[in-house]
Amino acid sequence: MLKIDHPQIYIYSYQLSQESKTKANSIWTWANSIWQHFSPEKEIIFSQANLGYPLTKVKKFSHSDKIDGSFKFCLLEDSEGILARIGSPETEENKSLEITELQQFNQNNLLISDNYQDWLGQTIFITYKLQTDSYPTKDSIRQVADECLKNLFPEASVRPPFYRDTELLGSPIFEYSSIKSQLQVFVSLVDDDIEDKLGQIIQPLFELFYYRHKITKAFLDSRSNYDLLKKLYVEIEVTIASLQTKIAEFESNNDVDSQENVNLDKSLTYLKIKLKELLGESLNYERALEYLEDFNNTINIHVYNYQEQLSEISYKWQFSTDKLSAFNFFIERSCPYFQRQIQGDLGYFKHGTDLIKIAVDLVAGIVDIEQAEIDRSLERTIQIWGTGLGAGGLVVSAVSNYIQTPLVFRIPQKGDVLHPAVASLLLSLLVVILVSGLMGWINGAWKINHLRWFRRKSEPRRLPDSQRPPVNDIVQEAAEERLGG
Repeated sequence: MLKIDHPQIYIYSYQLSQESKTKANSIWTWANSIWQHFSPEKEIIFSQANLGYPLTKVKKFSHSDKIDGSFKFCLLEDSEGILARIGSPETEENKSLEITELQQFNQNNLLISDNYQDWLGQTIFITYKLQTDSYPTKDSIRQVADECLKNLFPEASVRPPFYRDTELLGSPIFEYSSIKSQLQVFVSLVDDDIEDKLGQIIQPLFELFYYRHKITKAFLDSRSNYDLLKKLYVEIEVTIASLQTKIAEFESNNDVDSQENVNLDKSLTYLKIKLKELLGESLNYERALEYLEDFNNTINIHVYNYQEQLSEISYKWQFSTDKLSAFNFFIERSCPYFQRQIQGDLGYFKHGTDLIKIAVDLVAGIVDIEQAEIDRSLERTIQIWGTGLGAGGLVVSAVSNYIQTPLVFRIPQKGDVLHPAVASLLLSLLVVILVSGLMGWINGAWKINHLRWFRRKSEPRRLPDSQRPPVNDIVQEAAEERLGG
């Protein structure tokens, strides 16, 4: 049976700051549950009031001769962090412990914080010592690390998979991690010297893991945002496709001699409704795209912060950051992948904004043109009939002074002649018709389409002749110009 000395479990857990200080599902609920399980003091003592910067003074507990621990707290930017230690005291009786005794350190998975909305992630750092005269092989150390993980997390669904192995301060260290679960576990064989050096970087290491989880959380959120953008993009494509089909149908029925006619008012109403829908969809799309850019900026900012903490650790240990391969790998390999992935998504989805702009401009242009023609037609009508009525009014005014016989309503008799007032009215109407007709001919209202005025009341309105190319051609030409540029 494998045996280890004085195992220690350091738990770095983080969450975004919450508005409510009494919210049930939070990092504080998790901390108090561990405290109540291991400490003889059963009251709830941890809350946001414990926060400070840097890490606060240690709050210790003693569970038994084999298990003790402590808590520290820290406020980091917009987040809260807890550093908990659960391990075996440095006593003779805790040497050569059965590795299965690690199960007592994590009963009911107390060490794992719930994956709630504001949770950023958790790093667990397991250290142990060995009583041996000869230095163990790397394979045997890997076996111990695997067994530590299996006994600490008996449920296979909870254990993160093995990721990589490297060295820290000349000793093997094994990383088990999964970005999707936001859980990272290190298992390291240490000696007294390595343990002292780790004690020198408590604050920088705490912040280093914090920036790691800020980066991974931003990337995970970007994947959810990617799914949302993809869904919105498909919806916009469907809307644009329906518009293209409808506009093409309108265009095909634009011939005056066509047997099919399109109701102009209904057509414009349809286009206006679809334009509003497209504008609403594009607003949601742009907002989701901005979120993706925010996630990218968050990653870039915290990559810099992560590098700063590596430099501080390197300074405290007095050697180059190149020797921190256990922590360098994330910044050198994982982060560039995150950044390239999001940059690729931004490049892909930004083409969608061009497509939306083309579609919006096209539909808005069609609506404006058709509405302008309707307005011009109405203006011509008002001008024509206004001129005619004005001329008719002048005629009535001119002849009214010569009407001396009063108008008497009676049944017409044989030989009666038109009353002067009636003659004046008929003359006025004749002038209105003649002048209006002349103005209509001069303005071209009937010259463009002489059937339009006479068929308007008997037939549905039709879209006027258009010199615009088909919609698909415009979208295709715009796309080709964009690609060519």
